[in-house]
Amino acid sequence: MKFLLAIVIIAVIALIGTRITFLNRRLPMGFRNILLTGVEYIFIGAILGSMGINLIDAESLNAFEPFLLFGLSWVGFLFGLQFEIRLLRKLPRFYFSITAIQATITFIIITSSTFFILNYLIGISSPSNIIASVALGCIGSCSAQSAIAIVSQNYRFQHKELIDLMRYISSVDGIFALIFFSIALCILPNQDQIEINASLSLYWIIKTAFLGIIPALILIILSKTRFTQAEFLVFVIGSVMFSGGLAFQLHHPPLISGLICGVLTANLCRHRVRALTTAITAEKSIYIILLIIVGAGWNFEITTVLLLAIGYWLFRVIGKLIGNYAATRIFKPKYSVPPMIGFGLLSEGGLAIAIILSLQLLHAAVADYLITVIILSVIVNELISPRLILAQFKNAKLIPAKKKWGDIDQPESKT
Repeated sequence: MKFLLAIVIIAVIALIGTRITFLNRRLPMGFRNILLTGVEYIFIGAILGSMGINLIDAESLNAFEPFLLFGLSWVGFLFGLQFEIRLLRKLPRFYFSITAIQATITFIIITSSTFFILNYLIGISSPSNIIASVALGCIGSCSAQSAIAIVSQNYRFQHKELIDLMRYISSVDGIFALIFFSIALCILPNQDQIEINASLSLYWIIKTAFLGIIPALILIILSKTRFTQAEFLVFVIGSVMFSGGLAFQLHHPPLISGLICGVLTANLCRHRVRALTTAITAEKSIYIILLIIVGAGWNFEITTVLLLAIGYWLFRVIGKLIGNYAATRIFKPKYSVPPMIGFGLLSEGGLAIAIILSLQLLHAAVADYLITVIILSVIVNELISPRLILAQFKNAKLIPAKKKWGDIDQPESKT
């Protein structure tokens, strides 16, 4: 009975959440950005979980595991659908180079610094520190577009090339985070013991590829038949669910298998646009449910985690600053790029949560304390990101966006 009640409450929250937007409300941009990111649903989950009324207990969390697998596979599938090579080729090539360099530098700085903190400052000497620090590096290397969307909703820019570059970086650098995450799991494929084994790594690569290729081929073949919109929705859901479930049964991350399935669908399926539309339609409700599950299973401990959280956040800022500065100087655009552009790319968003959930499925003990680190970092970054984005346009003649009649929202002041 408790589990059924939990399902009803979560479904109602997800339904209401999909119909609420915070883009046009009279709230500070930072707070609005936190709400847009969905952090509030983590705290709702915490209230429903063991830290609150315990409606979603450990037994219920285990029962929700199939949806967790489906949700992670869906997130990866949606992310992969956005990488249509034909469209990416139309954009300036140096955009991709800048994104790759800044993501790699950020990953290296975060991974090395958090490994040092875990081993020498906190004093946790364990082989699992490698996985923990690499996971933080992967998560920190990606950015989110939520803060840019909030700012763009309230302001117009004369320096449109710069905001376009920031949009591109924040939309594409997530692929590098997932590549780094895949490489880490490939090199260290054994979830019970941290060891490097070339044959196991090669076997992991082959299995991971097939776990994404097979569902994609099924979806592509089915899409060549005559179907209604409802039938196509069943095709997509079935393929994504098959990808996530099969991946988990073989101890592989559903997020990665879904990503491969999405990339192949985007480039080989003739109904790629319909697939993308279908995935986007269901994205918000699935994401809200995932956040509630994260909150319900969250074991909040601040003792040893606080130092790691501060270190992670600080070195992520340093990594973004150095990475973006170096990248925009190596591949210098024709327009002016501020040296502190990295401050405008601190927003983390949903992919960070998805990666940490994927890690929890494979390395539960490692991921438990990392969840607190990421949640604290996301809250801080989403709060300050809009103002830091605006700071990059002080010399670019920022123009407040015009408001339509009846719109109660007002543009934020630059001061």
